[in-house]
Amino acid sequence: MAEVEAVVTTALTSGECTLMGEIPRASNATALVVVEAGGRTLKAVYKPMSGERPLRDFPRGTLGLREVASFRLSRGLDLGVVPPTVLRTDLASGPGSLQAYVEASGTADAVGLTSVAEIPEGYVPMFALRTEDGRDLVLSHGLGRGLRRIAFFDLLVGNADRKAGHIITGSTLPGEPTADGVYGIDNGLSFHTEEKLRTVLWGFAGTEFDDAEESALSTLADVPAALADDLGECLAEAEITALSRRAKALRAEGAFPEPPGDRTVIPWPPI
Repeated sequence: MAEVEAVVTTALTSGECTLMGEIPRASNATALVVVEAGGRTLKAVYKPMSGERPLRDFPRGTLGLREVASFRLSRGLDLGVVPPTVLRTDLASGPGSLQAYVEASGTADAVGLTSVAEIPEGYVPMFALRTEDGRDLVLSHGLGRGLRRIAFFDLLVGNADRKAGHIITGSTLPGEPTADGVYGIDNGLSFHTEEKLRTVLWGFAGTEFDDAEESALSTLADVPAALADDLGECLAEAEITALSRRAKALRAEGAFPEPPGDRTVIPWPPI
């Protein structure tokens, strides 16, 4: 996976890009791009910072940088949960994030919306809802390693918007089915200095951290200089300090936390 990640990252960084058009229903300006590099052709998602919708609690024009920082942190901790994402300054709408498009290939470790009777075996129900046509449905998710790594990553970055539709099982490199992974996309609402975690992946609450997770927490408790420099190109110093502070608190807790009771913990819409 690391080799595939490196190949895709290089292509995104230096490849020739052709904009194919806007992706509909995105909350910010988002375009599909075809990237050609080294005899390979792959798809990517371009989010220009000039097209970001102003938000009350995140500084304007920083969401693309947070997307890039998310990939750099995932890579630095060897989590493999964020598709390769780079900052490009030479595309049509100006500086923005360019993220490898994940070609969906399956439903392993998926988040599902089903009736109560159809909840897959081993899935954990999160909440129930009633549709406009009167159907009662339940959102649930699996407990596989892929989803667990995303849930863990979201704890670190304080992801404020982990919707079910932001989790995809697939490959970032066409023709390489063995490179399949479980990826979390749309990580722009992350790295705030305040606690804003909102996610549909609360099913791991109370589960003790494994050795790899403990190691990652120890690493971030005192962020290595190389990683701090990498993140510092995208984040404010206070945001990197908050990342370290979260890691220390999680390490002291020793397990995935329970949902707090003093704020909203599920993103809207959750799908």
